[in-house]
Amino acid sequence: MSRVIGLILVAIMLTGGVGAHTYDPEEAYKWTVCDSEEEEVEWGDTIDAFSEGANETYTIEVVDFHVQTSKIDLDEIARIKGDVYECGDCSKAEYVNKIEYAAKTVNLRIYKNQTLVGSFPFRANESNLKDDTGFSTKASSWDTTGMIWNHNNDFYVAVSKITCDFAKEDCFCTDPENKKATIRYLTRKPAVFEVEVKTLLPGGEKAEEMSEFRSNARFMAEITIKNKQMTAHHVDATVSIKPAEMINGEYPEECAVEKIYRGKHDDDDRKWIANGFPMDVRTLGIESSSADVFMHCCGGTPYTVHFKTPSIPQRTKYEIQINITYEDLKEKPYEFTDNSTIIEILPVVEVKKAIGTEDYAVVASEAVEAYTGETTCTIYTDYDPYIFFTVINWGDYTIPSLTLRDSPVDTWHKPATTDFNVWKCALPADMLKVPDMESDLWNWDFSLEPGEVMTCAYPVSLLKPGTYKLGSATVNWTEDGYNYSMVSYPQPVEVHGPYIEVTKTIDPALVTQNNTTTVTVIIKNTGDRPASLTIMDQLPMESVLVHKPVSRGMVTDEGNGTFFLKRVIKAGEVETFDYTIDPNRTVMLPPAVVEFVDITTYEGISISDMPILTVNGTKAIGAAADVLAEAEAKAAAEAMNASGSGSGVAAAEVAETIETPVRTEPGFTGVFAVLACLAAVLIGRRRK
Repeated sequence: MSRVIGLILVAIMLTGGVGAHTYDPEEAYKWTVCDSEEEEVEWGDTIDAFSEGANETYTIEVVDFHVQTSKIDLDEIARIKGDVYECGDCSKAEYVNKIEYAAKTVNLRIYKNQTLVGSFPFRANESNLKDDTGFSTKASSWDTTGMIWNHNNDFYVAVSKITCDFAKEDCFCTDPENKKATIRYLTRKPAVFEVEVKTLLPGGEKAEEMSEFRSNARFMAEITIKNKQMTAHHVDATVSIKPAEMINGEYPEECAVEKIYRGKHDDDDRKWIANGFPMDVRTLGIESSSADVFMHCCGGTPYTVHFKTPSIPQRTKYEIQINITYEDLKEKPYEFTDNSTIIEILPVVEVKKAIGTEDYAVVASEAVEAYTGETTCTIYTDYDPYIFFTVINWGDYTIPSLTLRDSPVDTWHKPATTDFNVWKCALPADMLKVPDMESDLWNWDFSLEPGEVMTCAYPVSLLKPGTYKLGSATVNWTEDGYNYSMVSYPQPVEVHGPYIEVTKTIDPALVTQNNTTTVTVIIKNTGDRPASLTIMDQLPMESVLVHKPVSRGMVTDEGNGTFFLKRVIKAGEVETFDYTIDPNRTVMLPPAVVEFVDITTYEGISISDMPILTVNGTKAIGAAADVLAEAEAKAAAEAMNASGSGSGVAAAEVAETIETPVRTEPGFTGVFAVLACLAAVLIGRRRK
């Protein structure tokens, strides 16, 4: 599947012009220094320097110093000192520059592989072979200043500083000692390239730097190549973006080159070069000043290359490969490769899952905008939210069969309805797609043409405030016999509103006749919004109220054995009340029921559990009788199964007993029993 992508010929580097370079030992080549080395030495020291280009080792030996003073400005020393000149003042560091020298040289012997190739006195100059300076010299000769010596264009040496000290008793500094020299040198070696790559997504007011790009999309690579060392000649550079990973045992296509510019992507003076490769660099009209791009110490020239990504079915890493071939001064070839920049190309299919109101359905831009899920969606419990899906084929080919799968139930939401007629009221026609609801996962089957977008949605009920992650949806499809899948980003979601929890307990739960027990009802608002509550509770059958609940605003109807209380309860607050009863029979207590409404008119009902109160020596009545009978039958069945006898008949009898419906009670008690059978807390929720 791989195909060759074009060649980018960056420049032919010459020190004097843009014609082809041929080495000539008689030519005085111009150099710019940025990579010299230096060492301070004294008499008898040696320095070894390896020339990689020549594969030779040069040795510098310090043979002798010749330092002779000629004049000391005693009056200037006295003026600076502010006193008369005293013996040895000239040796002090603050006055040493007032000494003039008749001679100040160091004799150096130069060896190549232990063979003497030169022995010369060197004068010092601070600018000799200093970084960012230039010089010109022929092979095995001195430069124009007579201070830099060149051996065979493989080795360059100069002296930048010669220093000495004078003894204190040397009154007029005529006998120098501790003589030292600072030696600078260069060797012929390969260029050292530094590559900087930025990958950018075009569009908008400003291109965005990114490392992930969609299939069948366009992006830019802004590439700057700098040479940090010796001059490079005959420089050719190829730039390609190749897959670093296989898909099903084969490498996918490379990225295609579309346009090439010299300059940064946003430079006003950037220059178009070509739309493809290969091309002859000599036709580009590069000025001679551009030929210094690969001179060491010079800033690199940026190039902007426009690429198009292939259409691939799986997220894949690609590497930007920059290969540079060049020659040194003596036409020795070298090669440099940089593949440190990695990008990722996303699959042809993208799936997004979001939650919002029906307004989301008519915002067309939401369907195609890139979505990372970094922005938290805020929803209030009085909303009628929908979960929306967007599936896009970014590729350049048709995908005939895709399946979108989603789990409609989570800890904080569930489908509001599966009635398709209700869906029609809020959703546009192109979103009305009925899923297969046969299992815990809902499935939508569809196909997509290149660039086509599929959208669908379903309504949900919010169950509990809090911060959540919207569960990921999955799209599955097949290409060339291989299965692929893509999942949506788990969008952060904040759900706000009241959440009322009500519990009802008895202590003790086992009493003897004529003894009392305490019933405690606790209401908590574990949401983040206040709510107005109507709390309702009732005495169990065959029970006498001994101590009424004491709470501000509590209304007790002793005739019916009911309690009513209204409250506004803030987020995090708890309301508690209790009362004492004298039970005569084993009964199931009716639930405490709390109706609530918040300031946005969001309302609901919360119901407590229904504990069983056991009175020794009495027979259970009502729902308690049914529950206890069912528990006894189940325990008997388990005991029989454990003994290994009569399991078939017993299982059938137990099944019939378990299916016996809970008996409802008449009157207000019956209402509570019906409410107790509702599915969950917050069973009803609607907008006024």
